[in-house]
Amino acid sequence: MRSMMRIGICLGVMLVFFFVGLFTLPAAAQGPGQVMMEKPAAPEEKKEEAPTTCGPIISDSCLPIEEHHASLQVLTAFSFYPGLFSNNWRHTSAKGNYYTFFMPVKFTYGPTKNLEMYVIAPFINNFCNSLDSSIAGPNGERSASYGGIGDITAVAKYLLLEETDSRPAVTGVGGVGFPTGHAHHLNAALLGQDAIGSGAFTFTTGINLYKWLKPFLVYSNIWLNTPVNLYTSRSDAVRSREFVTFNLAVEYPINKKWVVLLEMYSNWTWTNISTPQGFQSPSTLLGILPGIEYFITEKWALSTGAAFDLMGKAGSQKITPMFTMYYSF
Repeated sequence: MRSMMRIGICLGVMLVFFFVGLFTLPAAAQGPGQVMMEKPAAPEEKKEEAPTTCGPIISDSCLPIEEHHASLQVLTAFSFYPGLFSNNWRHTSAKGNYYTFFMPVKFTYGPTKNLEMYVIAPFINNFCNSLDSSIAGPNGERSASYGGIGDITAVAKYLLLEETDSRPAVTGVGGVGFPTGHAHHLNAALLGQDAIGSGAFTFTTGINLYKWLKPFLVYSNIWLNTPVNLYTSRSDAVRSREFVTFNLAVEYPINKKWVVLLEMYSNWTWTNISTPQGFQSPSTLLGILPGIEYFITEKWALSTGAAFDLMGKAGSQKITPMFTMYYSF
């Protein structure tokens, strides 16, 4: 009898421990010991960022400058003209030696997030010599030179869409070119070298695109440029025409210091104007620019290259070596 009682007591104690353990098991599973046994969460993977570059030389970049940051760009370019493009896309003689020194200064500022504003003020000096007697001036002039400030341009661009894995970044662009360059009361003795402006308010609207297709950085501009000519009643005034700008650019970073650049630049017009065309009154034109960039420090950088006009219509053909300095602050 006593043995039966002992067995019953043992079974009772075992049942008590079983039920106590059963109801306390979920709470114990949340204790410190169990947490230490769980696999720790993997740290969030940091997204790889595209390398820093100077951006294209002729084409416009896409991503706006950082908020409350600024940059200064000074470009020096020297063009010489091996010939002209006829109305049927053929190459013809320039009948003399023509040259242009072009130095635009560009100041860029980011007033708010995703918004960039910049102003470009160019200095232009045209000169020519050894012109053919058939195009000499009224007193037999066969050489001339003229320099001054060209058309000043103000542009704003806003980031509309950020870049993702499947789409490029898209920036909306709007700007106006002011007719500050000399474009009327042209002096016949200066042989057209004093036409350093467009003679128009030129309104620009369009988009810029950007995509990092590792290891290449790809840019594109699609702009509509609409001039409002001011001097249509003057026989000696420069006229400008409506045109579309379409540019493509590709950068290939070799390392953190050196970047290789290749650009395709083009302007497309659909009207012919027989009056003089100024330096900033583009005709139909397509060309390429190979170049290279170098970062001196995080704030200072340099770019150099040469633009080659390959084909065009009703305009001049240029070869333009250029050098650019950048400073960001």
